[in-house]
Amino acid sequence: MFHFLYPVTFNQVVKIKCMNFFVCRIDLQTILKKMVSKVDGRFCPTSNQINVCRDNVLLCSLRAFKRRFFNPEAKLDVVFVDEDDNGEGAVDEGGPTREYLRLLMRAVHQSNIFEGHEKDRQLSLDTQALQTKLYMWVAKMIAVCVVHGGVGPHFFSERLFHQICGIPTPPATVDEVGDHTFREQLIKIQEATTVREANSAIAEAADSLSIIGALRHVSSLEEKDSLVQSAADFFVNGRLATALDQ
Repeated sequence: MFHFLYPVTFNQVVKIKCMNFFVCRIDLQTILKKMVSKVDGRFCPTSNQINVCRDNVLLCSLRAFKRRFFNPEAKLDVVFVDEDDNGEGAVDEGGPTREYLRLLMRAVHQSNIFEGHEKDRQLSLDTQALQTKLYMWVAKMIAVCVVHGGVGPHFFSERLFHQICGIPTPPATVDEVGDHTFREQLIKIQEATTVREANSAIAEAADSLSIIGALRHVSSLEEKDSLVQSAADFFVNGRLATALDQ
């Protein structure tokens, strides 16, 4: 996930945001300056005009970003419009673009490809988003927000930072499982104090466990703990691999 049109990858942009988490081997400030230097503030092609309805910022942005000749290294020309496509009248001398980038990052934050706490978001799995490559388009939007307006994704969880940067993540916890029903099923298995209780709880969660390939009979409490851990790891990390690759 988050490969971008600039010569520098978005993974490196994220590392700039992650300085408190990682000791990077690259000069992050130099990378950011390089990306910003690629933006030509004097050149604004017609393909970079973005008509933005405040009630549907993400959809308007998708239409613009999907244009064949949209150029992320050129100046943006933002026009706010109403539902009838009538402009508000302001000439974009920087103010509308800055406001647009703030609104766009907010829309990304609230989109259905993220889940979890407001300030600790993780990727969620959405098959329609996979088919339409929404993960890729959102990644490009985030990169444009960072480079054109200095608006960063301050809502990423530490695990999501690790995943995007390609850094090994710590074992997932049951609390990180976003699906409430499945999380409760795993907690019941986890809290079982006997093998019999564990297998009974596993049977109750059979449908969910079979989907992720974790359904099995256990003969010890250690095997029970291993099952819970593998199920949590797959839900939090493994099943999102395709989304991250976009």
